[in-house]
Amino acid sequence: VFDYITLPQEIVDKYKKGKIGHAHFADICRVELLYNHGGYWLDSTGFATAPIPKWIENEDFFVYMAGQNVGSPYSFMQNCFIRSRKGAYLLDAWRAMILDYWMHENSNFDYFMHQLLFKTLVENDERAKKYFAEMPHVDQYPTHTLWHEYKFQPFDQKLFDELTSGAFFQKTAYADAPRPGTFSQAICDMNK
Repeated sequence: VFDYITLPQEIVDKYKKGKIGHAHFADICRVELLYNHGGYWLDSTGFATAPIPKWIENEDFFVYMAGQNVGSPYSFMQNCFIRSRKGAYLLDAWRAMILDYWMHENSNFDYFMHQLLFKTLVENDERAKKYFAEMPHVDQYPTHTLWHEYKFQPFDQKLFDELTSGAFFQKTAYADAPRPGTFSQAICDMNK
């Protein structure tokens, strides 16, 4: 990753000492990669079912919002998929908050801390508030439905097509071993 980004040495040292966990360090790296290069971040547990929609491609910055049906609305937004143009204000300001936090602190305050920092940004910074209001606010639910609700149900192609028609990717999880004949096994087989 350090072929593509440069982080403050204090943050790298905190990660190496275990003060920054793997998940939070990955969050730092994804934001830093987008800051330096622009583009897209999709977690490795994201299963693409269609091309990225043009309406997302045309956004300077886009994240899915946490909704009522998956996980918790407490986290405000999700960061398993991020679209950002290099230089997008929302990403730049969010990145600055994340780096500033880790430069001064030695532990996380919450698993969803980076998402909560983003929420703080868009609620308190007038420029961020404006850009965030212009960003389409799309619930993450369609991107999580297949795995989180149907992973161990018997596979049905018609239902698969129906469930994946509302989103270009589905969030899966590496901790759940697939079961024969289910959606989870079909997804794994499609990746071969």
